[in-house]
Amino acid sequence: MKKYWTVFRVNWQNALQYRGPTFISILGNLLHISVLLYLWNAIYLGEQQLGDYKLSDLITYYILQLMINSMVLSYISWELGEQIAEGTFSNFLVKPLNPLHYWFVLNLSGKLFEGLLVLLVGGILSFILINHVTLPSEGMTMVYFIVSLILAGVLAFEFDFAIGILAFWLVQINSFKYMLQYGMFFMAGALLPLDLFPEAFQRIAHLLPFRFLLYFPIQIFLEKEAQPLEGFITAGVWIIALYLILQFGLKRGIRRYEAVGK
Repeated sequence: MKKYWTVFRVNWQNALQYRGPTFISILGNLLHISVLLYLWNAIYLGEQQLGDYKLSDLITYYILQLMINSMVLSYISWELGEQIAEGTFSNFLVKPLNPLHYWFVLNLSGKLFEGLLVLLVGGILSFILINHVTLPSEGMTMVYFIVSLILAGVLAFEFDFAIGILAFWLVQINSFKYMLQYGMFFMAGALLPLDLFPEAFQRIAHLLPFRFLLYFPIQIFLEKEAQPLEGFITAGVWIIALYLILQFGLKRGIRRYEAVGK
């Protein structure tokens, strides 16, 4: 564990040193959410409720989306794919590090730093809109919400790592990554709550694990999730299954790896 703690500490220091891109990313997400809030405020003019959502529910939904995007969703596939394509992934073959565990720790340290910043931004935004947000009425709701965020973070990393190791089989994966990531975010409820879609779409989304990345944690916070414990078990099963698949895929990918570079 000492070597992984060293990785965590070094990357944390690196995040502190190069914090500019993190601020820019958060500001970009904040602008995106602000546009959505303005749009929904216009849609709700003259309407009290849309589906199961009051305006305050949707404002809360998108503020939480801003926070979860920064705290949970992973983007390590870009660097991982580049290392495989350029041949620098060879460093892992001569070091006592499991690439999956290494990238998990690296992602965790970056997300904790970014999470602290986005909590500050989200807190300020919530304070400004305090009369227009929905807060939990039960203390256990926050406990369930935190657990759901932890599970979402692990799942998001596993999905992103899976996209990254596709570089073992595909020469150019950037376009493919865009398609997979946007599809994943859409099915996670990033653009619109999943229960506002047609019923057939909701059934498909419920069978897939992507809802645990955004929609499930937000539903818990809004106290609209009737069976959070059942959701935790389902998410846990997905995490274990994906971990085993990733370890298998990593071994197969390393066998194909030629380190020829670009």
